[in-house]
Amino acid sequence: MKLTPEIKKELKRILWDYSIDEQALWAIFEGKMATFSLTQEKLYTRLLLSTPWYRLLDCFSITGLKEILTDQAINLIWIKDVREKFMYAKKSLYGIS
Repeated sequence: MKLTPEIKKELKRILWDYSIDEQALWAIFEGKMATFSLTQEKLYTRLLLSTPWYRLLDCFSITGLKEILTDQAINLIWIKDVREKFMYAKKSLYGIS
């Protein structure tokens, strides 16, 4: 997935409480790097929980959302109802009933 200016802006917005340089953040997003407290899956989870659905669609498109809605990212959501909603969204995007 290509890092667009919109995606970079959204990542900076949701990670306001992290002290991480931009290059490391982009590497984590691309799965090339991880830190003790931030992995690609945790970053995806945070995106899902911190960004409104239609903003996610604007930033990532359906193809990008399919990449973000991984089982690993969804399973990190500890609130069962929210986790189930994202599992439903993933199935809907893939056309699974």
